[in-house]
Amino acid sequence: MRPVLLEMNGFASFREPTTVDFREADYFALVGPTGSGKSTVLDAMTFALYGSVPRWDDRRTIANALAPTTNRGAVRLVFDLARRRYIAARELRRTAAGGVNVKNARLEQLANPGALGAPGDASEVLAADSEVTHAVERLLGLPFEHFTTCVVLPQGDFAEFLHEKPAKRQEILVKLLGLDVYTRIGQEANAEAKSEEQRTELYAQQLEEYSDATEHAQEVAQGRLAALGKASGLVRAALSEVAKHGAAVAQAQNACATLTAERDQLQAVAIPAGLADFGRKERDTRIAIEAADEVLAMAEVSDRVAREQLAAAPPLARLERARHDHAELLEAESRLPAAQEAQQYRATALGKVSAAVGAATSAAQQARQAQEAAARNNLAAALRPHLQVGAECPVCEQQVTTLPSPLTAPDLEAAEQVLARAERKVERARSEWTKASRAEQEATSLLNTLTGRVAALRSALDGAPTLEEVTAALVHREQLESDANEANARLLAARTSRASAQKAAAGLHQEVRAAWSMFEQVRDNLVALGAPVLVRDDLTAAWTALVAWAAGAAATREIALPSAWETLAKAEGELTAAEGKLAGVLAAHDVALDAGRPLIEAAEPAVAAALEGARYEVQRLIERRKEATRLAAKRREAARKHQVAKALGQLLRSDGFPRWLVTTALDALVVDASRTLADLSGGQFELTHDDGNFLVVDHADADSRRPVKTLSGGETFQASLALALALSAQLSTMAAASAARLDSIFLDEGFGTLDEATLETVATTLEELAAHGHRMVGIVTHVSALAERVPIRFAVQRDQRTSSVQREGP
Repeated sequence: MRPVLLEMNGFASFREPTTVDFREADYFALVGPTGSGKSTVLDAMTFALYGSVPRWDDRRTIANALAPTTNRGAVRLVFDLARRRYIAARELRRTAAGGVNVKNARLEQLANPGALGAPGDASEVLAADSEVTHAVERLLGLPFEHFTTCVVLPQGDFAEFLHEKPAKRQEILVKLLGLDVYTRIGQEANAEAKSEEQRTELYAQQLEEYSDATEHAQEVAQGRLAALGKASGLVRAALSEVAKHGAAVAQAQNACATLTAERDQLQAVAIPAGLADFGRKERDTRIAIEAADEVLAMAEVSDRVAREQLAAAPPLARLERARHDHAELLEAESRLPAAQEAQQYRATALGKVSAAVGAATSAAQQARQAQEAAARNNLAAALRPHLQVGAECPVCEQQVTTLPSPLTAPDLEAAEQVLARAERKVERARSEWTKASRAEQEATSLLNTLTGRVAALRSALDGAPTLEEVTAALVHREQLESDANEANARLLAARTSRASAQKAAAGLHQEVRAAWSMFEQVRDNLVALGAPVLVRDDLTAAWTALVAWAAGAAATREIALPSAWETLAKAEGELTAAEGKLAGVLAAHDVALDAGRPLIEAAEPAVAAALEGARYEVQRLIERRKEATRLAAKRREAARKHQVAKALGQLLRSDGFPRWLVTTALDALVVDASRTLADLSGGQFELTHDDGNFLVVDHADADSRRPVKTLSGGETFQASLALALALSAQLSTMAAASAARLDSIFLDEGFGTLDEATLETVATTLEELAAHGHRMVGIVTHVSALAERVPIRFAVQRDQRTSSVQREGP
């Protein structure tokens, strides 16, 4: 898989549409500040293919894919695989609850391998929605976990393949190298062995059912077939005689039956009962219709007059409104004197309370003046003892020339108590005034409402009828409505009566038509016997003439019947003799007859059936002998296949051949990775493995072997890079035909842990790997010395809103 074009919009830190063009970029680096979005570019490729990113730890988590404060996003990857071009695309949408869903996922193959999936480019949709990830795994030959182990090596997972447990590493290699095909072959071989074993047992059981297919049974069946062939000619001759005499019997039987049926039919002709009542019924019906018409005409006149009188009366709504206004006016006028009296009472009470408020306020003012005078005198009495001649007075700031006489201090506390009592009286008076004022306003409002309503009702009733006139008009209108309802009921009853009379007349007319129809049907049935043509004007006369003719015709047929019965008896005797001869031939050859059919009908089909049965039995025995021979051969073949499949299944068990292949693959990987690791470590380290566990050989420590987990961070990066490059290089030669193709490798980790010399070796190794042109190599790095040696760089920047990518280089 080689990326061609990556488009991001609203993915992670890429809020704005961003395109990364990988064409002609066999070796590139993603460079930029920490947090700018370099690793996000690799995440976007992985997400487009598999719908998840390894850095998120949980494949079901997709909320990190959509940029914050963004409601919709999209990722689209155009990539090449095996000289074909594909598109993997997924859309992201934020739900109303704040979650994120994947929509419109699809995997397409472009018809033109050079196209980029622009509008108008022809393509075939290979999978959509939930099927896309499975389709990508089948197409690339890699599940998500193996893709992020061998193709995109993300931050924190770079050394995963190096540190995996042997069983997990074997599982990855089996998948990468396509060795699971041998496991599947072994499983299918075991299934085939079981199937062939069951088939062998089935053929043996089926052979037991062919024990009757012997050579003697076939000879007996062929002898019966020859005897039945000779009997067939004898039966045909006897059948000819039976058929001749049977025809004579049938002709005689037909003659007797015809005469008998015609006689019975003619004797059954009779005048139907009730024919004479039709005239009386027609007269009674006509009288009833005339009477109903008269009653209906009178009812229609009465109904029209009643409705006209009701329409001329005053409208019901207006009368009821006037009656309601009269009643409301009387009620309002009755309440008005009490309301006037209450308003006057409340106004008087308010005046008294207002006077009390004024008196209390005046008393409080006098008490306050007395309190203030007492306070001043009290201060003066307290000040005089401290005055000195020649000093300034603290009140007027004048020089004291003469000392005033002592002053007795008034009772200030008593003055203050008087003032407090006066103020409380003012508060109580004002509270009483508030209550009285509210009561006066309510009484005034009620009086104004009643006065206004009385005026409005008197204005509305000005010129209207009095209450007595309105009441009388309502009674009169009620009577008119009652009269109109009664007239309408009489009209409906008259219409119903007239409809009933018309229905009775229609029924009678139908009866007459039915009587004529019955007569014509009886006569039509007798036309073939010579019935005369009758004029349709008088039903009774027509029936009388037809009955008389039928009686004469029936007597003629009664006379001819004895001679016809004698002819029938003679023909039946000759038929019985011929049938006995035929039955003897059939019995002599054991031909079974159908008991439910006559002999003449059953004989020839019975012989034909016996012949067919004999032929079938001969053929059946021949075929069964052939089938028995075929089943025996199949049983032998199934037994042979069972032995072969069983042996193959045992050879291809998972702990056998596939495990040996994985061990061989690990040997090749270790040899290749050791060469690279020796270059990267300056000859200090090599890789080896023991029962699937990777070990490092330290030449600087007497070639000691120790687990790879004892390596430092930089040494672990060197070993992981060597193993990743070996896996990428060796996969195409080690893998089975259907294995994954590692056309790309992307490294996102560890270069900053290397010293200057090792970094130089890593850079040279990557350059040589990319120079072969067989795979794409991409790295994510902050090391400027390494980035400057990469021919194509994608500079990733991020501002306050979004990340962006700028291609640098040729």
